Amino acid sequence: MQKLENAYGRLLEVLALAGCALIFGMTLMICADVFLRNVRIVPGMIGLEWANEVSEGMLYLVTVLTAPWLMRQGQHIRVDILLRAVPKPLGWAMEWIVDALALACCAAITYYGARAALASWKAGSMS
Repeated sequence: MQKLENAYGRLLEVLALAGCALIFGMTLMICADVFLRNVRIVPGMIGLEWANEVSEGMLYLVTVLTAPWLMRQGQHIRVDILLRAVPKPLGWAMEWIVDALALACCAAITYYGARAALASWKAGSMS
């Protein structure tokens, strides 16, 4: 079980590093876009037309890639004032309940998101 847990931890670290690489790439892309809009190096080229759409997609990916690692490290945003005020066993039970609700929400979002993506794909629509 320890090997599986270590492998999962390494996977989350790789995903977090991929998120960091996306942020770095997004920074370079936005800088290049602003630079090319203000300095006419290439005739007829005014910025990177695709930069806004790609950077929006990258923001979602960064969130998805880094959130599991942050949760595992206990560094994700959380309000634990109530958990500190209640007895430890009750706090532990509350955490499990909230985790189960979060899992149910993620499952519902995944289900409806997949349905919407499949409908868009069948309709031949693109973003």
